[in-house]
Amino acid sequence: MIIGTGMAVPDNVVTNEDLTRIMDTSDEWITSRTGVRERRFVDEGVGSAALGSEAARAALADAGCGPGDIDALINATMTPDFQAPGNAALIQHELGLGPIASFDLRQQCSGFLYGLDLADSLIAAGRADTVLVVGSEVHGGYFPWGETFDVALGKSDRQPRGEERARNTSSRSWTVVFGDGAGAMVVRRGDTLNEGVLASELHTDGSQFDLILVPGVGSRHRPFVDQRQLNDDLHVPVMDGASLYRQAVRLMPAAVRSVAARAGIGIEEIDLVVAHQANDRILEGVRRQLDMRDERVPSNIAKYGNTTSGTLPILFHELRRAGRVTPGTVVCFTAFGAGAHWGALIYREPR
Repeated sequence: MIIGTGMAVPDNVVTNEDLTRIMDTSDEWITSRTGVRERRFVDEGVGSAALGSEAARAALADAGCGPGDIDALINATMTPDFQAPGNAALIQHELGLGPIASFDLRQQCSGFLYGLDLADSLIAAGRADTVLVVGSEVHGGYFPWGETFDVALGKSDRQPRGEERARNTSSRSWTVVFGDGAGAMVVRRGDTLNEGVLASELHTDGSQFDLILVPGVGSRHRPFVDQRQLNDDLHVPVMDGASLYRQAVRLMPAAVRSVAARAGIGIEEIDLVVAHQANDRILEGVRRQLDMRDERVPSNIAKYGNTTSGTLPILFHELRRAGRVTPGTVVCFTAFGAGAHWGALIYREPR
């Protein structure tokens, strides 16, 4: 069962209007295509491990747990502070958790869902009683904005023009969607079989690996990064937005139906679907496929953008704080992301 949640988002709020200072776009263009109205970005030098540690501290405090109560740490991110090691060791050390097992997951937008499943599996196998699961992302390192980042943050009044502005505009289809943020949950062994995690299922289809892809900066290159790759923008993500939409709108609802059947409940018994916050159009498609209204498939993408592995725990934390997760509430977590990885998990809040 989930006994504590927490989140962390940077103080720097960047609105759609702010982005018009560095690229050719508008609030209407961004909102109508993505649903995002603003997002948060960290200051330069702050990484996803720091955000993850902040969210984890909040979750531990909410659960009434100390560092010595945690048996395992699971961290999901696609934007680690370093190529190696992963963030799990950094967060483990920062929180003073001791030499516990600490896992790094790279399932991108589905990372936190995979983390919840792993936490449940560790507990079910008797390998842990209390597990800390963290999802944290800092996306700005992928953006080809260069020095114009400070303009978007309002820290410079310079007016980018010509090649700078054109470069920023060329990547607007995806850079306007993402924001930085982290969320965390403390998961503990429950007392009854019909509460907590009821069922889950995870899927991967590697034939769709190129739906979202960073083509450079990897071991297929020697060296793994060089000036040619940077000049050719091989360190910048490329994505097939139309195919992503079609697959996400089809596979997330299918996973929700399948996992509900596995849990022995009907779709109508699900109170909340906490879905990955990638794009409001995708969320609308999920609602349509499941025949659910907005309040059952809530969204916070307007405030934070797509925080990748942070979206599920941030949204769930906000729903708890709003009093929408009460004893007996049935929640279905679902996500679809690069890999391609997707799935769903059914959870009943303990009574």
